Amino acid sequence: MLENHEHNHPTHDFDGITENRENKPPVYFNILFYGLIIWGIIFMGYFLFSGWSSDAEFQQKMDQHQAQTSGK
Repeated sequence: MLENHEHNHPTHDFDGITENRENKPPVYFNILFYGLIIWGIIFMGYFLFSGWSSDAEFQQKMDQHQAQTSGK
């Protein structure tokens, strides 16, 4: 049934749910949406290729803490 349905008009009513394709989202929504995708890719790339690891950071902090406590 749905495979044969053609969308010739921008407003559709199906099972009491009305879909309106005339109203497009505001421009700032699209800018935020695609901006967050780009930011996420840059953020992920930075942490993947920078050599940062939480284990190395933890080990560095533990070494500093042990040096402070053993020096007292």
